[in-house]
Amino acid sequence: MKKNIPLLFCAMISLFTLFSSCKKENGSKKAGKTITLFTPVYGPKNAALDGLNGNPNEAVSQTGKIYIKDNFIYLNDQNKGIHVYDNSNPSNPIKIAFLSIPGNLDIAIKDNTLYADMYSDLLAIDISNPRQAAITNKIENFFTGRSYVNGFPAIMNENIVVQWLQRDTIVEENDNLFPGCQLCAGGDILTLSAAGIKSTGTAGSMAGMVLMNDHLYAITESHNVGIVDIRNAGNPQLLNSFFAGFDLQTIFPFEGKLFLGSAVGMFMYDVSNPQLPVSLGEFTHGRACDPVITDGQYAYVTLHAGELCGGEANELHVIDIRNLPQSQLVKTYQLTKPTGLSKEGNLLFVCDETEVKVYNANNPGDLRILNRIRGSQPYDVITNNGKAIVVCSNGLYQYDYSNINSIRQLSFIAAKKK
Repeated sequence: MKKNIPLLFCAMISLFTLFSSCKKENGSKKAGKTITLFTPVYGPKNAALDGLNGNPNEAVSQTGKIYIKDNFIYLNDQNKGIHVYDNSNPSNPIKIAFLSIPGNLDIAIKDNTLYADMYSDLLAIDISNPRQAAITNKIENFFTGRSYVNGFPAIMNENIVVQWLQRDTIVEENDNLFPGCQLCAGGDILTLSAAGIKSTGTAGSMAGMVLMNDHLYAITESHNVGIVDIRNAGNPQLLNSFFAGFDLQTIFPFEGKLFLGSAVGMFMYDVSNPQLPVSLGEFTHGRACDPVITDGQYAYVTLHAGELCGGEANELHVIDIRNLPQSQLVKTYQLTKPTGLSKEGNLLFVCDETEVKVYNANNPGDLRILNRIRGSQPYDVITNNGKAIVVCSNGLYQYDYSNINSIRQLSFIAAKKK
């Protein structure tokens, strides 16, 4: 059944991707823009929840965030769900399950409970047997910043967006895209009928949801962090939320502290009392997308321009945080378009548009490149015990860097964009 789009939804289509193009009209070329229109396909929310155990042969479509725990890799497929791989042999990871979760972007795991966002809801999922996962509890409307996606309500009445249809169209360069919603004609609403050793795992640097001290911390909207009690892992309880800074994007936990990356800087909090975070200070920079990691002495922050963050900086900042309230910039390194990063010992890995740069970080004020891992738009990296997991636009790679001068690819899981 098709319905017309309310004008409110059309006004929010500023989230659509815009890029330069041209348009043919009467045999001549005119300047224009190609916009990607997203059409939501709605289905019953209960059916989506009941369909958690998806087809394990489901191909990866659009790679997202990663999480590792014990011998398993959990790879987010943006807005679709989570692919689960047995990585006992990194040279031959075996796909064992696909958790179908519409609207999923983030992952965290405690014991045998996986936490995942389903648009605005937080799900607790028993993965004792990943092939027969089961939802044990949920907190509805937890991620308030994801109540609307691409200008549409993610959950409407008893229905939820289960699929996004995309189509490109070209408009005049000087067209007014939004008043009256002239360009929404093609964007109709469619409706369909209806096990572990470690307590927690490791998230990538792009994570927006992390675990610490039996509590879950998540960016619930652009300025707030929500706090959930997970002492009873399968029955999470919402405690509260707090204003943590402007334009928040990522969270990195380290020794009782939270480091929040934002489009305007880095915010630091002491969570010795898990329910009452205390600000330890902030470090500001110009507008840019901003993941952050730390080793306790220095924080490493990548800034990249464009997208929704604005700004023009493409840099790596090294910040001395040994005195948190008076954190100081040590040095800025110019890069191309950096995103995720990871550090093991004195090795620093930074994703940078067409490669992962590997630095000797023994002297943070004088980083030296040791090697480069070529890749297709690397997004994030997790390093551990001489092994690196790198998420790229075309799939997931694993490398052995035990010999830093001869980094060796172990395996590749391809993404098959539809």
